[in-house]
Amino acid sequence: MSRVRADDYQDKRQAILDAAAVLFARSGYANVKMMDIAQACGASKSMLYHYFPRKEDVLFQIMKEQVQSYLEATEAVLAQPSPPQDRLRAFVTMWVRKSTQARARITVLMYELKFLPRRQRAIVSEVARRLIDRVAEIVSQVNPALKEGGSPRHRTYTLLLFGLLNWTEVWFRSTGPLGPDEMAEMIHGLFLHGLPAVPPDKG
Repeated sequence: MSRVRADDYQDKRQAILDAAAVLFARSGYANVKMMDIAQACGASKSMLYHYFPRKEDVLFQIMKEQVQSYLEATEAVLAQPSPPQDRLRAFVTMWVRKSTQARARITVLMYELKFLPRRQRAIVSEVARRLIDRVAEIVSQVNPALKEGGSPRHRTYTLLLFGLLNWTEVWFRSTGPLGPDEMAEMIHGLFLHGLPAVPPDKG
């Protein structure tokens, strides 16, 4: 007879993942023990193992959920019936907004992939590849010339865009003078048009 899940199963599971993401981002995956995660979310070690038998299962779930949520949100944005530049702007805005709400998970996704077993790493990497491919499509629609010639560059520019988006998350704080939407507009403008003309200082 299968075990019936408690009504709060998903809530407790999510609390474990949230606590683990913060610990992994702050101290590094290799320096965090399962007991640390249990203490951080107010659970016993035995209860933690009921949800995740191994520490790498916690890491895998954090990464898989995060990259899958980005893919689903990107698919929704790029399916909009609007010009390519507007869809690219909507993608950048979506990414910045989501990243400011999940900073710890983004840090884990960026730096801790190497700790996953090969099979789990391949799953996360495959979803990430699909995400990059979808964004590369819209980049090539914004500038079709990038796909021309013997060495198409639309994917290279897409990776440059992801570098800009992900590196911004290292230092950007949405509580500062710029909000997420303003930052997204700056990133979108920089990617499409380069540095804007800056008025001379009249001081």
